[in-house]
Amino acid sequence: MSRLILFAFILALLCFKKVSSEVNIEHSYKHYRLPTSIQPTHYNLKIITFFDNPPNLTFNGVVTIRFKTMVDTNNLTLHSQNLIIDHNRIQLKTLDDNRIYYCGLYVDIVPEHNYYIINLCRRLIAGEEAEIRISFKGMLNDQLNGYYRSSYILKKTNETKWLSVTQFEPAFARTAFPCFDEPNYKAKFKIWLGHHRSMTALSNMPMERQQPISDMTDYVWSIFEESVPMSTYLVAFAVHDFAYKSSGDANVMFRTWSRPEAIDQCNYASKVGPKILKFYEHIFAIPYPLKKLDQFAAPDLGAGAMENWGLITYREAALLFAENVSSETSRQRIADVIAHELAHQWFGNLVTMKWWSDLWLNEGFATYIASLGVAFLNPEWGSLNEEALDNTLTVFRRDSQLSSHPVSLPIESTHQIAERFDAISYKKGAAALRMIHMILGQDAFFQGIRRYLLVHAYKNAQQDDLWAAFTERARLLKRIDPKHDMKIIMDSWTLQVGYPLVKVKRDYNSGLVKITQQRFLQNNTYVTTESEKCWWIPLTFTTSSKMDFSASAPSEWLQCNQFKQQVQLTMENVVAPNEWILFNIQLSGLYRVMYDFQNWVMLNQTLNSNKFQGIHVLNRAQLIDDILWLAWGGYTDYDITFDFLSYMILERQYLPWRAGLESLSHVNRLLRTFHPTYETFQHFMRTIIRPVYYYLNGLNYTRPEYEMSHITILHKSLISSWACRLEIHDCINTAIRYFHEWKQSANPQDNNHIPVDIRPIVYCTAIRHGGKDDWNFLWQIYLASNVASEKHAIIFSLSCSNNATILRTYINMAYDKNEYIRRQDATFAFSSVARNEIGFTLAKDYFISNIDQLYEFYGSHTQELGNLLSPLASQVVKYEDRNQLIQLIDRKRKYFRKSEKIVLNALETIHHNINWIERNVKVVNSHLKLRFTYLN
Repeated sequence: MSRLILFAFILALLCFKKVSSEVNIEHSYKHYRLPTSIQPTHYNLKIITFFDNPPNLTFNGVVTIRFKTMVDTNNLTLHSQNLIIDHNRIQLKTLDDNRIYYCGLYVDIVPEHNYYIINLCRRLIAGEEAEIRISFKGMLNDQLNGYYRSSYILKKTNETKWLSVTQFEPAFARTAFPCFDEPNYKAKFKIWLGHHRSMTALSNMPMERQQPISDMTDYVWSIFEESVPMSTYLVAFAVHDFAYKSSGDANVMFRTWSRPEAIDQCNYASKVGPKILKFYEHIFAIPYPLKKLDQFAAPDLGAGAMENWGLITYREAALLFAENVSSETSRQRIADVIAHELAHQWFGNLVTMKWWSDLWLNEGFATYIASLGVAFLNPEWGSLNEEALDNTLTVFRRDSQLSSHPVSLPIESTHQIAERFDAISYKKGAAALRMIHMILGQDAFFQGIRRYLLVHAYKNAQQDDLWAAFTERARLLKRIDPKHDMKIIMDSWTLQVGYPLVKVKRDYNSGLVKITQQRFLQNNTYVTTESEKCWWIPLTFTTSSKMDFSASAPSEWLQCNQFKQQVQLTMENVVAPNEWILFNIQLSGLYRVMYDFQNWVMLNQTLNSNKFQGIHVLNRAQLIDDILWLAWGGYTDYDITFDFLSYMILERQYLPWRAGLESLSHVNRLLRTFHPTYETFQHFMRTIIRPVYYYLNGLNYTRPEYEMSHITILHKSLISSWACRLEIHDCINTAIRYFHEWKQSANPQDNNHIPVDIRPIVYCTAIRHGGKDDWNFLWQIYLASNVASEKHAIIFSLSCSNNATILRTYINMAYDKNEYIRRQDATFAFSSVARNEIGFTLAKDYFISNIDQLYEFYGSHTQELGNLLSPLASQVVKYEDRNQLIQLIDRKRKYFRKSEKIVLNALETIHHNINWIERNVKVVNSHLKLRFTYLN
C-alpha cells in the first residue's frame, strides 16, 4: 500500500471523527449526565393507548415521580423526547407540608441531551421529599424504539391487527414518558395502562386489577402491582390481542405470547424457559425475584430480544419454533436467546451497571451464562465448545482492528451508547468471563458471582465491584497467588483495546522457551505503539509426548510490571528438542500464539498424520485459525499456512472446519474478482472439502433425518453450503433437484419435502443457478409463510441470484413503503445482496444514490445507516469503490454521527482489503499451484 493511500485513509478517519463530535449549541445545562441533586424513588405512570386511527396512533399519559432531594436545588432536570407536555399542568407537591405548586411556566429544553429542565417555583432543600406530576401526549412511532406500533395481518381475513410494545434500552424510555432515563436512577414503578376492553395489557409485574375508565366507553385501566426497584430502560408494557401458552410452576407464572395464528410455535420456548430459569436459580442461589415472567414474540422488534424484567420481548424468529419447518440452527438460536435474556434477570436487572461504560457487565455475563444454560438444557449438543470458539473467533476478528475499543470505555453522550452493543461488549466480555472461570475453577467462580449479586442486589455496580468479589473468593480458595489481584489482572483485558499475540521462541540446544507478547493487529504493517501493550496472560501448555489437554488452570503467567510493560518469561526443561509445544489448552485464554518455524513444522507433521486427533478439537480449530490469521495479518508466509490446511483432508470434526472455513471466507471474498488466482483457490478448496462432504453424505438425508446428532446436522449444513458455492457438481445437482421437485408438487406451501436443515442451501443454490420464475416462486412462498425463521432464510436465499435486474428490484422492495419485507429485516436483505458478487455494485450504487431516503427510513436516532456500510466495505478491493464511499461519508457526515465506530471500522476494513490484495494475490496463486500434485 503506498504512503499516499495510507495518508488519505488516516485523513478520512480523522476528518470524520472531528466533524462528528462537533457541538455548537449553548444551553443552561450541557453535561451529558443528569445532575445528582435529585434521586427518584417511585413512579406512578398512567398511559392510555388509542388504536382507532391507524395512520395516527397516539397515547396520552400522566406521570407522578416521587423523589428525594440530595442537595439544595432550584430546578429539576429530567429526560423527555418527542413528547408534548402541558407546561401549565406541571405540579410540584412537597411531602412535608403537602402543598401543591404549579411550576411549568419556566422550562428550559436542551435537545442535545433530551433534557427537560423545570425551574422550580420553590427551592428544594437537601433531604426533602417531593413529587412532580407531568401530563403528556405522544405518537406511537414506527421506528422500533420507545413506545412504538407494530402490526400483523390475520391471514384468515386479511385484516391488519395493531398492537403497541416498548423498547426502552438504551435511552428511549424518555420518548414514552418524562423520566430520569439513566441506569443508576432506579425506582419502583406503579403502572396503569388504559386500553380498549377487547385488548390485553402486559407490563413488568402481574396485573393487580382492572377497572373501567370512568369517562371513556369500553375503555379500562389494567393496573399492575408495584415493581421492585429498577432502571427506566427495563420498564416495559404492551397492548395487544395475542394468545399465550402457560408453563412453569406455582412459584413463577410463566407465559409465552404470540399472534394467535402462531401459538403452536410457542411450544418449544414455553418448555425451555422454565427449565433454564430453574437452573439459574440453582447456580446463583438466588430465586428469580418476580412472581411472573412473560415471553412476548413481537412482529416487529429492532433488537433480537430485550430483557425487560418480567416481560421479555423477542423477534418472532428468536422465540417461535415450528416443527418440520424451523431448522436445528433455529432451535439452538432460540435456546441461546432465551438463556441469554433469562440470565439478564440477574445480570442487568437485579444488578445493573452504574453507567453504560460497563455495559459488558450486562451483556458479557448474559452471553457467557447463556452458554452454561444451553449446555445444561442439551448437553449432547456440545454447545459449550462451539460457543467458546464462536465468541473467541468473533473477538479475534473485531478486536484486531485499530478502530476497536476496550470492553469498558467512557461514554460521554447518549448517541455513543448504541455503539457499545457490539461484539466487544457481548463476546469479548463473555470470553473474559470464561477465562476467569478457567483460572478460578467452578467453586471460586460461582462463589464470587453470588457474592457480587447479593451485595449489589437491586442496586448498581461497576466492574471493580466484580473484581473485588472474585479476588476475595480466589484468595480464600487459593486459586490465585496471594500477591495477585483480579483487578490488576482483568483491567489489562477490559480497560485496553485489543488482545495479545503470544510469541514462542525456542532454543533447541539449551531447551529454553522464551515467551513474549505484543498486540495482534489484522495488518502487521501498521507503524504503531499498539504493539507495546501488555496483558496478564494465563498460560497453559502441553507437549507432543504428554498430549494432556485437560488442564485449564494456568501453570504460568506472562506478566506486566508496575509500568504496564511486558516481562519476558523464560521456561526451562519443559519440552524435548524433538517435540512440539502447544499453548492455550482448549482456548482457555483470549490470545493467539505464534511459534518459531521448527515448532510449526512439528505441529504440522502431527496434524498431517494419523495422530492428529490426539490434539484436542478446540486446539485443532485454534491452530487453523491462528495460522490463517497470522498470514492474513502479514506475520507469517502463506506457504506454511497452506501446509497446515492440507491436513483438513483428514479432518471430520465440526469445530476445526467451522474455524477454518470462517477464516477462509475472507480470502475467498477478496480473491473472487481476481482470475485466474480465484480459480486456483477454488480448486484447492474443492480438493480439501470433497472428502468431508462425501463423508457426511453430501446433501442427501437418510430418514428420519433427526436421527443425526445436532452437531452433525450443523456440520453437514456448513460443509454443504461451501460445497455448493464451490460448485461441486453433486451438491448443485442435488439442490436443484430438491428445489424443482418441491416447486412442481401439488401444494408447495404445505408440502415441502426438502430436509429442513438444508433448505437455505437448496434455496440459495437453486436461485443462483435458476431464473426469474424460480425467484418469483420462492418470493410467493415468503409472502405466504407464517414462520419467521423460514422467512428469514428466504430473505437471504433471494439475494443469491446472479441476475442484476432481479437483485436491483429486490433492494427496492426491501425499502418499499408497502413493507413487502418488514422494517426490522430491511438491513439484512440489503446486506445479503451486498455480499453477493453481482449484488455488491448494485447495493453500493443504491446506497450512494438513495442515502437521503435511507437516512429518513431509519431515522436519525439509530446506527442502522452505518450498518449498511459494513457489508459494502467488506467487499471493496478497488480504489474506485473506496473513493466513492469515502466521498459519500465526507459529504453526508451528519448522517453517520451516531455510527462513528462503524464507519471507522469500515474504512479500516477497506484499507486492509486493498493492502492484502496487493501483497498476496500472486503469492497465494503460486503457493497453491505447488500443492496440487500432493493434494491430488
